Amino acid sequence: MYQRVMAIIGIISEYLADEVDLFEQEEEIVDDLVSLGFDFPEIETAFGWIANLSQGKELNLNLLDLEPESGFQRHFSHEELMILSADARTWLSKLRRLEIIDQVVVEDIFDQALMLAGPHIIGVEDIKVISTMVIMVGQMDTVIRERFLDFLENDHDIVFH
Repeated sequence: MYQRVMAIIGIISEYLADEVDLFEQEEEIVDDLVSLGFDFPEIETAFGWIANLSQGKELNLNLLDLEPESGFQRHFSHEELMILSADARTWLSKLRRLEIIDQVVVEDIFDQALMLAGPHIIGVEDIKVISTMVIMVGQMDTVIRERFLDFLENDHDIVFH
């Protein structure tokens, strides 16, 4: 089911790229997804995940009240190492190192990836889709959103298929 839910999220991210209002057009999107062969439980799982994108944001903001010059280093937990592929971790680290996104956004992406993954390994393509959804739907900071979209335009690996 994970691969099918990720496929749905990828399709929904294409709607976002076309600036479609997900909640205003939900019925039409669901009809499109059903016509593509997806089941209602898979669609509900994807929409439920999207609806909860900002769930951990406040907790991460409070936990990561860091001074910019603090020398903070992120260490991956055992669970993160098992679920996030090396390529996915490297891609997110690159975004952080280039200051495309801040550490709070990184934590939001990790939280959402771990929640969605279950026992599956998240590869680089999946983390790109998850990151795009977290930033486009759950991120209110327009500066981060614009930096991320500019980065994607110049990134050699395409997020939207």
